[in-house]
Amino acid sequence: MGRAIRREDNRFLTALLKLIPSEVVAVYLFVLGILPERLIPHLVVAGVLVGLTPLYLRFAMGVRSAVQLVVSCISMLIWIYALGQGPVRFLQPPWYEPWYGSVALAIWTLIPPMFLYREGGSGESQGGGTARPRAGQR
Repeated sequence: MGRAIRREDNRFLTALLKLIPSEVVAVYLFVLGILPERLIPHLVVAGVLVGLTPLYLRFAMGVRSAVQLVVSCISMLIWIYALGQGPVRFLQPPWYEPWYGSVALAIWTLIPPMFLYREGGSGESQGGGTARPRAGQR
């Protein structure tokens, strides 16, 4: 399964999985285990991985959609926040509570596929098919 959302992809779940930068999240989790307990290294690693996300998706996974690349970068930022590790561990309330990350991740997981991939949406979006007439329209 490539990362680019194509018109022949006809399932919401397929589109959702393609928007999550899982390889980059895995690298982030691995690197967290070896970083010192200081803010600057955590900020640098998080920033580098967010910056590498579109490059990885573009050149290694063949994603061409600029919107999908931006959404994947935002997804990476939300994952970093939701994990509560890395630079986020240095935030104090009210800027971070564990439930904030859980809610942000849950809501963000549902939002992008609704706009990027709509079954029966316009053919111009990353989703599939042609527009269907609404009830009462011909």
